[in-house]
Amino acid sequence: MNNKTVIISAFTALLLSNSAQAAESLVLQPVSDSTVAAPLIKFDDSTHYFVGVTGGSSDISMTAGTVNGNNNILINHFSSPDAAGFVGADLGFYTAGGAGRIYYSWQKMSAQSDLDGAKAIETDVTLHLLNADYIFRAGKTINPFIGAHLGYMISDTKGEGYGSNSQSGEVLGIQAGVAWRISNHISAEIGLRHTATQGEDVKPWSSNKVASQIKSISTGYASLNYRF
Repeated sequence: MNNKTVIISAFTALLLSNSAQAAESLVLQPVSDSTVAAPLIKFDDSTHYFVGVTGGSSDISMTAGTVNGNNNILINHFSSPDAAGFVGADLGFYTAGGAGRIYYSWQKMSAQSDLDGAKAIETDVTLHLLNADYIFRAGKTINPFIGAHLGYMISDTKGEGYGSNSQSGEVLGIQAGVAWRISNHISAEIGLRHTATQGEDVKPWSSNKVASQIKSISTGYASLNYRF
């Protein structure tokens, strides 16, 4: 057998081998229903940062009224501040596994109080909050959650003829709600948050004509979050 015959025989064997492999790769496999079902939206298990915008309705619980001189004995009470809208922003991260998150919230709101049916004073409140939430059903599309927060409140209240007043200090509170995943990066949520002030008494204003104290702030909100 010469070299040409050996080369032709080897080349023929190689072609037959490749043809057999190609035929084997073309064999169709049965497809079960589970392989064609669309997968649910699901975040991966690693830590992710997120940003969000939020807004809703705020209810400020405040005791306020006119006083007789430099004291805190209320004579005529102002009405409770009306419910008003608020805006805010969130920045934080989801823990690995998606069962928790820690985030900073900024919230800004304004409300007015009446005396004898007429607008008397206006209150502006800014909240800086550090939140921690526990997320139920982390692997599902709809996620209930509960959490707590602490932070700092800054408020300014003023009224024509009454002077002005500032109240600031630490706050503590809780929140609960439901979030749902729109996509792997976008989620929406609705919830309730209650924030209580700490260690403040009814105090006179600069004019000594009015005294007030903000006791708590409750908000109902909706948020839209983007997860990196």
